[in-house]
Amino acid sequence: MVDSTQLYVLGGLAAALILASAAWSTLRKRLIVTETGFYDCDYLAQPRSDKAKIPGTVVICGGSVGGLLTARVCHDHFERVIIVEAESWLDSDDARKVQSWTQENTRSRIMQYTSMQGSQAFLHKAMSALYPNFDEECKASDIGVAPANFRPNFFGHVMKVPCSHNGGDLPKMLFASRQALETLTRRLTLTREYPNIQQIIGTVTGYTANDKHPDRLGKVSYRTREGATIDLDATFVIDCTGPTQAGAKWIQRAGFNGDDFNALRSSFDQKMHYVTFQFYISPELGAKLPIPGGFENIGGTIVLFFPDTSRDHRVLAAMKAEGRSIQLCCGSWGVDDLPRTLEGVKEHARSIKVEKQSTEWLFDLIDMLAEAEDTIKVFPIKVGPSYWTHYEKAKNLPSNWIAIGDSISRLNPLYGQGVSKAMLGALSLNTILHQNRTRAELPRNLVKQFFQSHAVKVAPLWQGTKYADYAQSTTIPSEGESLDDGKFLRWYTKQIQILASKDAYAGAVLWRSLCMLDVASIDLLHPRLVFKVFWQALTGY
Repeated sequence: MVDSTQLYVLGGLAAALILASAAWSTLRKRLIVTETGFYDCDYLAQPRSDKAKIPGTVVICGGSVGGLLTARVCHDHFERVIIVEAESWLDSDDARKVQSWTQENTRSRIMQYTSMQGSQAFLHKAMSALYPNFDEECKASDIGVAPANFRPNFFGHVMKVPCSHNGGDLPKMLFASRQALETLTRRLTLTREYPNIQQIIGTVTGYTANDKHPDRLGKVSYRTREGATIDLDATFVIDCTGPTQAGAKWIQRAGFNGDDFNALRSSFDQKMHYVTFQFYISPELGAKLPIPGGFENIGGTIVLFFPDTSRDHRVLAAMKAEGRSIQLCCGSWGVDDLPRTLEGVKEHARSIKVEKQSTEWLFDLIDMLAEAEDTIKVFPIKVGPSYWTHYEKAKNLPSNWIAIGDSISRLNPLYGQGVSKAMLGALSLNTILHQNRTRAELPRNLVKQFFQSHAVKVAPLWQGTKYADYAQSTTIPSEGESLDDGKFLRWYTKQIQILASKDAYAGAVLWRSLCMLDVASIDLLHPRLVFKVFWQALTGY
């Protein structure tokens, strides 16, 4: 018989578990709101009335993907948006082609324009909210849109991808090369649907402070193709110049020189190299390729091979791309020992260290691609260091200037988060403007709010990729840090990757994290998952 004391103890334990579960759920929801763009997507494409739009002109310096997404967001809140872009051909029909693979020009300032491009389900969610009929536009451009099963393989362990998400179908995911994604975004943004957006071809040369309001920028200067210098009046200025981070130099020349941006900059060099091979696949060859599900039916990813970074420095991915093509990407930390021939690709794939073989068909696929070797295109890339300029710590920024995308930070492109990171910046801006949509003026403390909000969203991406890159002995760490930093986290993550190949709960948690959806930084530390990880480490099961 259970006495009253035991009942009190059991009741207390039950109450404690209920309270702990409620506290965890509350904290998790708060972290999803602050750390991700999941709920920010709900505020997209909600334009102000004309009377409530902020008067004046937003000048966006740079018209790559980050600049285009930011322009689309600003269209809903400002009277006028001008993108100043330096590459002349981006003003032509060639830059907005439906069939991007037939372009006659290529980007001279985007090193990865012809390379494989990764993305997450989050990016599809945001772009679908931002642009009407987005999936139909993707279909017209032969861009794959399919359920977010991107076939992750962790050194031979194939992750269990869930069959549903939040009680419904798996969310969709984009499968597009950088060329196709940027061309699509440009075509959808620079259209009659958004008449307030204008692109000007020219090279930005600097900023000028506002005469009447010295805490603000007043003009953006640019040089035309003919060599003339034009000054644009600017209500709001956004730096989308990418890795050059030219905006930081321009605001200092305009008199805002109270911050040492070098001191605010964190960086490390992962010494990453990768090379993309592209093949045209004829209908006859496509029918024979030994791809699970078949070439014609596959949504996008063919294989995505993550290495055991504690003992390997190579990575491999294959994707069906637009224009009936396959892209094979070989990557390497440290020395550039990457292949330049199809036979070299096979050697690269064979050299990857696995704990069990799960993709023998991949070698047959590489052999059969020899039938398309006359169509092969090879695009090698040497990746620069990762960096993050912590503008959220700056003291003397103009009150009407922000930066977005690689103008703030760059991550190792191996992880495919670059465009999603730019979208997070656009979402952070949109949410602040949406919350102040009844006032036809720039919100007070907009710049401070933006950089603080954006920093919280970037931090998990920065920390996670940095500590993964620190597994390589060739990586040069950030000043004051060591390659031993994050060592336990790497061990723990490896255990989850192994567990995710045999445990549906672990697979679902890891999948949600990789998709950048409704995920919180504490999800991988849930007691249920922690128990499973250590039980596996102790028993092997």
